[in-house]
Amino acid sequence: MSSLVAAFRTSAFPPGIPPAGDLHFSSGCLAHALFTTGRAPGDTARHGRASVWEWLHRISLIPAYLRSRPLNNRVVRSSLANTLDRSEKVAVSYAIGQAMTQVFSERELQVPFLMHLDRYATRYGIVFAGKKRPDLFGLRSSGDWIVAEAKGRSGSMESELRQKLIDQKRSVRSIAGIPLSLAFGCVASFPKNNGGAGSLRLDLFDPVADEAGAVDIPADTDSFILAYYEPFIAAIDAGGREAALEFPDAYFANFPQFGMRFGIIRPIYDRIRRAQNGETAGLFREITQILQNSGEYSEVAFLDGSIIEADWSESLAVNDGEYQ
Repeated sequence: MSSLVAAFRTSAFPPGIPPAGDLHFSSGCLAHALFTTGRAPGDTARHGRASVWEWLHRISLIPAYLRSRPLNNRVVRSSLANTLDRSEKVAVSYAIGQAMTQVFSERELQVPFLMHLDRYATRYGIVFAGKKRPDLFGLRSSGDWIVAEAKGRSGSMESELRQKLIDQKRSVRSIAGIPLSLAFGCVASFPKNNGGAGSLRLDLFDPVADEAGAVDIPADTDSFILAYYEPFIAAIDAGGREAALEFPDAYFANFPQFGMRFGIIRPIYDRIRRAQNGETAGLFREITQILQNSGEYSEVAFLDGSIIEADWSESLAVNDGEYQ
């Protein structure tokens, strides 16, 4: 699976987070990120397989609109992406911004669980006062919470947006009464270099103060984990829930028309199934224990125990005139 590269810069982050560097990830990482940050719910009883179709639609953004420079694997936009109208460009940029926020969170911040706040709110019927709230919120294995606001730009990030994010106060004070361990904004952009096609870059900002009207998100770890994994279960079931010889303790769904395979370790699948039948007490603790004991999959699985293999090397390598 080909490696992709995006530069990143951080501002006002806690000690231990590098101020700049390169983020290395695979196309499978992008597919995983687009899955977890999707807004479609996983409640198949109410919505059918909407979450699966929404995810398959989102991952098609990768081979359609992204390319990899042949010499350094930097990510650039395809010629097709540059022909989209404004509203289409906004939608694609926003999805890429969300996905790259997740990739950074997992790779650099060791956050195994990050999802769209609207998906959780829809799942549990939560209504927020006002419109100002972050896009994503996440949970570390230690039980502390983070929130992230994701933005995307098809070209350079405007200077006023940078200053806005630096000055922006936190719109969330706590989750379930627990103060946040981290709240940040992430902008994924494609700034042009010397007039040529711009490579993907992340700019991340961590405001340290709460705004006067910062809210508390009513969530708990068990309900969060159930909402997080339900689309995984829907995707596995939609793809036939197959076993694989090389991964005997995992379930897989094959989507050959999309050039990918999607899996999750079996103990997680089984435990979430029980939670869907009402056994939610202790879910976060048990899932965390399962992940700690899944060492044989540590080299292939994401931090949440999922396995996504997607190789769009041929599509990503196409030189369609957007870079030299």
